[in-house]
Amino acid sequence: MKKICFIFILCICVYSNVFAQNTIEKETLVYAVKNGQELHLDKFVDPTIAVDGKRPVMIYVHGGGFTTGSRVNALQIKYSKHFAAQGFVSVSIDYRLGIKEGVQADQETIKKAVALAVEDLIDATSFILKKADEWNIDTKKIIISGGSAGAITCLNAEYEICNDWQTAACLPAGFNFAGVISHAGCIIVPQGKLVWKKRPCPMLLMHGSKDQLVPFDSYTIEGNLYAGSNYIHKQLAESDAANWLYEETGADHIVALKPLQYNLGEIDSFIDKFVLKGKHAVVHTVWADKTPDSMEKMFDVVPLYLTGWNKTDEEVQ
Repeated sequence: MKKICFIFILCICVYSNVFAQNTIEKETLVYAVKNGQELHLDKFVDPTIAVDGKRPVMIYVHGGGFTTGSRVNALQIKYSKHFAAQGFVSVSIDYRLGIKEGVQADQETIKKAVALAVEDLIDATSFILKKADEWNIDTKKIIISGGSAGAITCLNAEYEICNDWQTAACLPAGFNFAGVISHAGCIIVPQGKLVWKKRPCPMLLMHGSKDQLVPFDSYTIEGNLYAGSNYIHKQLAESDAANWLYEETGADHIVALKPLQYNLGEIDSFIDKFVLKGKHAVVHTVWADKTPDSMEKMFDVVPLYLTGWNKTDEEVQ
């Protein structure tokens, strides 16, 4: 009897999830035009889900080394829909890619590419804020998330907001994100250490300890500090700023992609506790697989990211 009940409950859960996915509505909008280039966002919302008050917002920023990638990827779309199915207004954005493919970028080019991406994320945020009444969103519950270059963009945007950089001037006075979810990101600044004028919002910092592309800890190149997740976590812990470092021991840059599929539980927990319920904590979780995942195993670990390149989730089903 217990087995029958378990199977029944499982079927209900699966059906409910499929139904939720089928009731999610998508809308593509132009949020800015830069030098003749239209910048788009995809908005996902499930109008059948009743919310208590206004809807929180999740903004996802794709990776690709500031060279390639777009908001259109089957795995990224599933990630966005995961939050829409929970009552969020879920948004995935494009941004200007500041590094030409096949070109070895110098430090100045990298900084300019980051600056372009941050500017576009801020502009997308401003666009969303102006839609607050129309979209019924809670302007104090806007979360940003990204992987690799997208994570770098999110972390640098938060750093610039907290330090009153001109980039954030278009945002309302006193605005800040409700949370940052970074998949293998870092903050890049032309100085020896990070200095926070204001306390940052809660952060979930997910990173492989053997990341070969974005530092887990930190390094300096030509006077530019690349402050990775472990560096940020330690610094914020010293000032008792809420954050959660999720370290995959031995894993490399694959952690830029794995959370899109495998860490939704941790991400949901972070949002529930740190953002929605306002819990204050400093957490360091260490995940150690017997054989750490790596970029060499991308086809095994995140096949949908590869087969779903420039495709929607419906196109690869």
